[in-house]
Amino acid sequence: MFNVKFLNKILDRWFSGYDHVELAKKSVSLGVMTSVFLVIIKFIAWRVTGSISLQASMTDSLLDALVSFLVYHALKYSDVKFDDNHNFGHEKVEGVVSIFQCLIIFYSGIMILHESYEAWSDPQPIQNTMIGIIIMLVSTVAVYQLIYFQKYVARKTSSVLVKGDSLHYLSDFCMNLAVIGSLLLSNFFAHVDIIFGSVVGIYVLYSALQVLRNALVDLMDEALPKSIRNKIVKEILAVSGVKEIKVLRTRSAGMKRHIEAIIGVDRDTSLENADDITKNVEKNISKLFAKVDILVKAEPKGK
Repeated sequence: MFNVKFLNKILDRWFSGYDHVELAKKSVSLGVMTSVFLVIIKFIAWRVTGSISLQASMTDSLLDALVSFLVYHALKYSDVKFDDNHNFGHEKVEGVVSIFQCLIIFYSGIMILHESYEAWSDPQPIQNTMIGIIIMLVSTVAVYQLIYFQKYVARKTSSVLVKGDSLHYLSDFCMNLAVIGSLLLSNFFAHVDIIFGSVVGIYVLYSALQVLRNALVDLMDEALPKSIRNKIVKEILAVSGVKEIKVLRTRSAGMKRHIEAIIGVDRDTSLENADDITKNVEKNISKLFAKVDILVKAEPKGK
């Protein structure tokens, strides 16, 4: 636990000058570079060993690079300010691109399962297993570092795209471990490479469904988690002059949170005082989020 906190403090210090969009783009850029590196070394390992699971892992890394490239440009577009045709901004593009993420990851899983099925009837011996293991260990370390950084960024920014990117790199990490296991056991059981490849394919499909779930939460305007809504309620009621909360609506759009509230105030409250109360409510809520759009309306209590 100490090490995790220590590493987070180091990351906080390094990226203290970055806003959330810049931090998210930095995370995705690192993902693209890591994926390209992984494709190169896994291609070498596949050609040297002839492993089906290694071929599947290389293909998955190639798709990872494509997905991360799409995510990077989606993040740039989502940060574009609102215009006449998009009055609420462009943050929803994160959810749309997450759907494409899901489709690409799902296709990757299907392709891995297909390759495993085709190889079952004619398993090929794996060559130079030690070279393959060394390359996959290097790959695993690289992916672990990327996942750690992306999870850090996801916590900081709440970006749906970064969360999705992290999930499919997590599947890549699990795949790397499976490939290492298959290389270690391939000399004892001819089909183990194919079995491990199939297991990884199933996990990749599961990861695709997780990405889809996150995208739908964003696109369908699902309310923020109850724990966060409770914090919002607490901040609203902490403002002097607020007697009740009549309506509270919350949703996410990419990295931005949207909060709408109707509060009750005393009937003899002047218009000027009511305006001050709503501003204080907005100020309290804004402390909870880095990017938030808040709309608060005051009405007479009990109306």
